[in-house]
Amino acid sequence: AYHRAEDDYARALYLAKDTFFQNTLPSLLETNPRKFWNVVNGEEKKPIELITDSELVVPRESCCTVLNSAFSSFFTDVASPVFPNTSAYDFFQMDSVVIDWYGICKLIQNLKLSSCPGDDGINPKFLKNTQVYSSIILSKIFSQSLESSLLPDDWRVGKVVPLHKSGSTHCPINYRPISLTSIPCKLLEHVIYSHVVQFLESNSFFSVHQHGFRKNYSCETQLLSFTNDLFSAVDSSSTVHCIFIDFSKAFDTVCHKLLLYKLSKLNLDPTVLKWIESFLFNRTQFVTANEFNSSLCPVMSGVPQGSVLGPLLFLIYINDLPISISSSIKLFADDCVIYRNITSPSDHVILQSDLDNISSWCDTWLMKLNTTKCKFMRISRHASDATPTVYSLNDAPLTQVSSYKYLGVHITDNLSWQTHVDHVTSNANRTLGYLRRNFSLAPSSLKLLLYKTLVRPKLEYASSIWDPHINSLILNIEAIQNRSVRFIFSNYFRTASVTSMKSNLNLPELALRRKIFRLCLFHKIYHFNPFLSDLLFQPPSYISSRNDHHFKVGVPNSRTNLHFCSFIPTTCSDWNHLPAAIASIADTNLFKSAIYNHIL
Repeated sequence: AYHRAEDDYARALYLAKDTFFQNTLPSLLETNPRKFWNVVNGEEKKPIELITDSELVVPRESCCTVLNSAFSSFFTDVASPVFPNTSAYDFFQMDSVVIDWYGICKLIQNLKLSSCPGDDGINPKFLKNTQVYSSIILSKIFSQSLESSLLPDDWRVGKVVPLHKSGSTHCPINYRPISLTSIPCKLLEHVIYSHVVQFLESNSFFSVHQHGFRKNYSCETQLLSFTNDLFSAVDSSSTVHCIFIDFSKAFDTVCHKLLLYKLSKLNLDPTVLKWIESFLFNRTQFVTANEFNSSLCPVMSGVPQGSVLGPLLFLIYINDLPISISSSIKLFADDCVIYRNITSPSDHVILQSDLDNISSWCDTWLMKLNTTKCKFMRISRHASDATPTVYSLNDAPLTQVSSYKYLGVHITDNLSWQTHVDHVTSNANRTLGYLRRNFSLAPSSLKLLLYKTLVRPKLEYASSIWDPHINSLILNIEAIQNRSVRFIFSNYFRTASVTSMKSNLNLPELALRRKIFRLCLFHKIYHFNPFLSDLLFQPPSYISSRNDHHFKVGVPNSRTNLHFCSFIPTTCSDWNHLPAAIASIADTNLFKSAIYNHIL
């Protein structure tokens, strides 16, 4: 009887699992994608568990209060900051913002149904189902809000969702506050944002060193311009000293009064300036965690993370940082690196002076540096100096490192991609192992989706920059895809052809995809970013009317294999060998489609 019951249980369990993976999970993907991905990622109703400094476990209902206190502690509360004597920009007056109901209607059409509502409870589904009526009503509300510089109280309440960054999940400071704000307010922010950005871009306001939150700029363009400088320096036998700067809670510590002082120098439309002032002041927030809400607390500083205007306001705030820096500097929002070719002892002094200037800038504008996370790296093909170089920030010596994760990519002092490839393959392999343990009974179509969504992106983030040329690294990356294909087909026989399985799934080799990514990035810069194009690409010394297209660029000379296999020399050569009909395509999507057909 016992064995019969055991068999019945095993059979029922197998049937239940089979029903779940074959029917329930695919159906969930169609009806409730958010819940589907929560189930896949193992995050369904996963509570936040915190531990205090005294190693006491925080009750679940109190986690929201503890997190709100932690987030509030980052604020910069200065009643009367000292305003530095800075001159106004010589810009023409910004045009007034005109609210058009049809424009609001288009913004509503572009809303994602998955967007979470703010404290006012107005969700995108309601707005999309009533978009014509809603856009007419909202356009009147927006016009009145702009003219009066007044905002509904609900628009200034942030429903903060804690997002874990890194480190222990039990530590409150390891969470980032993401504000879920009113969706109607975000629509008005979009209108103001587009007008302000167009005004500032037309006046060439933004620093050329800033790649964050700007059209035709990205993490990849930032990494490309940075690593190209490094490869070029090493190719000429130079030594480069890099300092990676880490700001402490940069978005949360922006002083509102100092930000408005900077905004007042831009000759913005006075109505917009007053509205932004009302948008920033008298804000409150509460944290929601474990299905409990904390009490409201005032927001004394910072730009709301999760808002539309927040990133733009931060870019304006940090825009003048590079002015006092004589060394090379690159910014992606608050991610900052300064570096300099070291040819004489005076270069050490200049780089240290630049660090002192950054510290002074932070003192002036009430920003804080996390000196323990600021690192120094010496990049060279030669052995280290007999006397190690010491740099300091705020009188704290900086630790020298041989590897640093910058914008998600591991940069090493010998410019090898071995460390980065090891990290991404290890990370992707862990994710694949999780899928194999938990979704072995899922249909192949679902497994393929899981691979493309959870595994492959880990192998391809910014891969246009670090595309390796060493065969062993190429094989290590492709091995993850090969194991994934076996998982998708549940075929682990050694005699089975992985190449045939990849062909059946229409999965090209990852090396070919990286080549496509490189050419797509090249295309975006060549056609849409004239500043970077002039900076990175050389004019050709000769164009053959028989063999070359008119979009040909010069391929820089290389003394070392390291430089020869880096992005610029490799991709310039690949670009020059494209058919003229493809290189001439200006539209990004059409070019991507054409390059896929050409290479694959």
